[in-house]
Amino acid sequence: MESSASIFSPKPTHPSDCFSLARSGSPSFPYFRDWKFDFEANLRPKDAGMDWILHLDTDELIHPAGSSEYSLRQLLLDVPGNVDMVIFPNYESSVERDDVKDPFSEVSMFKKNYDHLPKDTYFGMYKESTRGNPNYFLTYGNGKSVARIQDHLRPNGAHRWHNYMKTPNEVKLEEAAVLHYTYAKFSDLTSRRDRCGCKPTKEDVKRCFMLEFDRAAFIIASTATEEEMLNWYREHIVWGDKDLKLKLLRKGILTRIYSPMAIIQALRESGVFSSIIASAQTTISKDKFLASIDKSNSSRAVASESLPSRKIGRNREHKAAARKVLGLEVTSHEAAVPPLSPPGANDDSLVEV
Repeated sequence: MESSASIFSPKPTHPSDCFSLARSGSPSFPYFRDWKFDFEANLRPKDAGMDWILHLDTDELIHPAGSSEYSLRQLLLDVPGNVDMVIFPNYESSVERDDVKDPFSEVSMFKKNYDHLPKDTYFGMYKESTRGNPNYFLTYGNGKSVARIQDHLRPNGAHRWHNYMKTPNEVKLEEAAVLHYTYAKFSDLTSRRDRCGCKPTKEDVKRCFMLEFDRAAFIIASTATEEEMLNWYREHIVWGDKDLKLKLLRKGILTRIYSPMAIIQALRESGVFSSIIASAQTTISKDKFLASIDKSNSSRAVASESLPSRKIGRNREHKAAARKVLGLEVTSHEAAVPPLSPPGANDDSLVEV
């Protein structure tokens, strides 16, 4: 993705440098309200022999249920040729212990997405499913998408893709899902504290976190003792009530998924992970990679500032003219799709069946 480095602003280096939500470059909030993309820059993974592209975070896995071989490749091969984007609803991890170290190989219980549940079940069990938390899911509920590689494709935030020349034809999968292992480790709670320099107040955290649970987690991690944090983690995240778990498993709200766990364990035992780690040590380091991005951003900024105003004007006119020739009304500043919570308890009448 050629222009990805230019999307981000510099991240804060000091607590007082915390940016507002709409312009933040902090990793605590990568889904910017005003993400902007360069109209002329091209996304060229097709040159590398790729047919599809997706965005997954490091705490997510694809669960390609519905394919005969439990294969994402096979799943996408079965997608009709006129489909541009495939939506994977997300399931959220439901941890049963407070001492999980490796979520991918230790967590097997997940809460299903609204899109994969009967409406009556979802809203009928909503209160018991949330357990006093702000929403049905702790974090986002609008899934992730896989886009077919084609001209004019752009990322539209971390959840969707955009095409400047047409409205993508999309389908939503009925069985496959993204498994989101959110707050699966106790350390995930404390790490929130280090991601942002906001003050731990209800108003100030809105500058860095869009979702209510993330805001609450940041405040707790910033103000509570270790013991208080652990108690809060057990109350809001760990599923310790066996009767409630059994009830929600029977209703289909919760489900057991063992395939990723088995695959991860097999890869580890076969030595695949160790060889990947060993080979990664010979490649560019994370610090050098981030430094190269910063340098690239600085170069782009300097180049932009040094352009004479007349040339900037001519460039803008050229872009406008190109769009007029195409006969399309194209907007170069598309708002990114943010992380969205699932339907709430009061949204029953607003949700289409």
